[in-house]
Amino acid sequence: MRPRWQRTARRETARLDVTAFLSLMVILVPFLLITAVFSRMTILEMHTADGDSRGSSPPDPLQLQVVVRKHVIEVHHGGLEKMERIARTSAGSELNSLATLADELKARFPESLEATVLIEPQISYDVVVQVLDWSRSEKFR
Repeated sequence: MRPRWQRTARRETARLDVTAFLSLMVILVPFLLITAVFSRMTILEMHTADGDSRGSSPPDPLQLQVVVRKHVIEVHHGGLEKMERIARTSAGSELNSLATLADELKARFPESLEATVLIEPQISYDVVVQVLDWSRSEKFR
């Protein structure tokens, strides 16, 4: 009779085939590394209206406030006693009116760099993005 260790040594050991997994990793890791470089997002600095006052910067003389409502866009600023109302249309011509107003305001207040944009809840995301793009345009930099 053979010793016990010789009997167990002749048994076939179970093998784990990791070839498919390694092939997947060889393809997946470079793909993820390459796409991570191109997926950097630009961060837009936004402040919530929590009453946090910054004492270090002087107050903005323009104090531009844009309120986007369902049928109208209201523009309030420090240079006017009354607000300007721009009717919203399906054609999107209100953004051209906003651009014209931005030219006028930037000519009067060249040092102003801030704008507050207020959006009603039922406004579509596309309109929000267009108004935010308008407020970040070259006219306000």
